[in-house]
Amino acid sequence: MPIKKRALQAPIDLTPLLLSPLILFALAEGWVDFGGAEKDVLLIVPYLIWALTFFVCANILILKRWLLIRWIKCSFAIATSLLLALAAVVYITSRLGVL
Repeated sequence: MPIKKRALQAPIDLTPLLLSPLILFALAEGWVDFGGAEKDVLLIVPYLIWALTFFVCANILILKRWLLIRWIKCSFAIATSLLLALAAVVYITSRLGVL
C-alpha cells in the first residue's frame, strides 16, 4: 500500500482523539448531562484511554498494511477489551477493599 493511501487513513484513526476536547467541553458546559454534576467531566478519562488505545492499535495495523475495515474492527475490539479489563480490575479491587 502506498504512503498516500496510509496518509488518507490517518484522519480515521485520529477521529476519536480529535473528538475528546469537544466531548470534554460539552460535559464541562453542561450541554451533555448525566446527572453527576461536576463528576460528569471524569467520564472523559475512560474515553481517553479507549481513544489512545484505538489510535496506537490503528497506527500499528496501518503500518502493517491491513485493510481499512479490518484494522478498524481490530482496533475497536482491542480498545474496548482493554477498557473492559481495566473496569473489571477496578471493580474487583474495590470489592476487595484494595482501593
